Amino acid sequence: MPKKTLDATAAFQEGQLLFIEKKIKESIEAFTNALEAGSDPFMTYLSRGSAYLQMKETDYAINDFSKAIEANKKSARPYYYRGMAYMVKSDYGKAADDLSKALELAPKLLAARFARAVAYARSGKLDEASSDLKDTIPEMEAGLERFADNYGIVKTEMWKVMSQLTGEAAEAEAPGLELTPEEVETIKKWLVEG
Repeated sequence: MPKKTLDATAAFQEGQLLFIEKKIKESIEAFTNALEAGSDPFMTYLSRGSAYLQMKETDYAINDFSKAIEANKKSARPYYYRGMAYMVKSDYGKAADDLSKALELAPKLLAARFARAVAYARSGKLDEASSDLKDTIPEMEAGLERFADNYGIVKTEMWKVMSQLTGEAAEAEAPGLELTPEEVETIKKWLVEG
């Protein structure tokens, strides 16, 4: 391996380790060094974007996820994570678009379907939200822990949706979703345990 490749690999691995150790700012620096050294742009932009998202620096995260998409348009991951960044920005329309693209590429990515349901609900598209929630509830019951997200974004937004469902929010804020009481309880259980 040429030295540049070794430097890029070492910088990328350092970034990963720092991210795991929750040294997010330092991981961003390492991923930046990896990019400058010629690291794989897809994985490095995806990783650095995740670090930016962890720090709630959404514009930087969106930029990196967009660059990851340019590097690999067939991967669902950067669309999913960019959708999560749009959720943080409360841009639910763009979030739903990216989450839909992630689902087009990876139909079994249930975390994306659940996140899209939340984005739909937060943007007033309650029929679409209900449909996505009904599709994810059986899987939630089978494995609630798979639906926890690293950033708390979906969970936070879903609590807002749940307050609408249970009448805790003002009626004028949004009409309810069409879910059975059992489906609502399943979602509440996920929010508490997830």
